[in-house]
Amino acid sequence: MALKKLPLRPNVCMLVFNKKGQLLLGERYGDKGHWQFPQGGAEPRFTPRQNVRRELREELGIKPKHIASLTRLKATHEYDWKSPPKYADGRWRGQKQSFWLVEFLGLDEDIDLTTHTEPEFRSWKWCSVSEVRRRAAPHRLAGYQKPLREFLEFKKLRAAKKSKTPARKRSSAAQKR
Repeated sequence: MALKKLPLRPNVCMLVFNKKGQLLLGERYGDKGHWQFPQGGAEPRFTPRQNVRRELREELGIKPKHIASLTRLKATHEYDWKSPPKYADGRWRGQKQSFWLVEFLGLDEDIDLTTHTEPEFRSWKWCSVSEVRRRAAPHRLAGYQKPLREFLEFKKLRAAKKSKTPARKRSSAAQKR
């Protein structure tokens, strides 16, 4: 079948952020210097949220108890592969990504890249948005621009909400965590 007639593979891409508002970038296993957000194919037997949780568990070892929220962003990104990977050969021509904000409440030690039999990442780090733009693999940046803008807007709205919360409420909310 001609490559252009093949469908796009559904994919979930996660912008995992910590309490400091930094984003997690992973360096691909077997491809030193190739930094990207965690992502993976969306299996049809799972809901999009279940796919996000599954990929977080497989790629980063993140347990559900360390996830405070999952928010689907408006941004999507479609791309064709120059050369399809073996698993896609004859099935898909590229991917259609949906993007998700994932609030991570765990500790750095709760991230474990060795939980999957075939690790996706060799290392990871927390990054600012500007650092993501500098570090991410160049061919991924076009697809990351819209979700990064949505993340910055999310941070701005969250900061505005916190500044409107009375100090007494903020301190009691902090004690509950």
